[in-house]
Amino acid sequence: MAISNTIVVRDKGLREALARLSKLPDGFRSPFERFAQYMRVQTDNTFDQLRTGGRYRGVTWRYFAPQYTRKTDGVTVPAWGGVSKLRGRGKVKGRKRPSGQRIAKGDALMQDTMTMRSRAALVVRMERYQARLGPQGVNYAATQNAMRPFLFFTRKDSAVLLDILRKYVTGAV
Repeated sequence: MAISNTIVVRDKGLREALARLSKLPDGFRSPFERFAQYMRVQTDNTFDQLRTGGRYRGVTWRYFAPQYTRKTDGVTVPAWGGVSKLRGRGKVKGRKRPSGQRIAKGDALMQDTMTMRSRAALVVRMERYQARLGPQGVNYAATQNAMRPFLFFTRKDSAVLLDILRKYVTGAV
């Protein structure tokens, strides 16, 4: 076995393949569309798995915070109410959701009207060499994403994108 202190990289084929790829009219649009679909599924799974709070894909969502704690008797009133009123008869009502419906115990987080969940990972912009995902038509999405992240990338997502790109480059050119 011969020993060598020199490494020769023969990248002529790779450079030719990349040159052919750069001449394709859509560039990386096709693999980006596949990855965008993958991310829509991951984001939808995040909403499903964290509907009542918890941890999934490395993020934690807290469930609905209590409405308040009464100073007089120390009773904490949950977001869905149901605790006897201090004065008068009946129970404390649940907090209202953006749709006007009241929160009920077991309700899903951020899925009141399903608008944000359905629009969470839409393609905002698709170019030859760039894809941008994000919610569309939901002006409160950034605030919600700061509290309970729903559109984000993990190392696994990065590996999936690289695999899609690798298969595209080796198969498309």
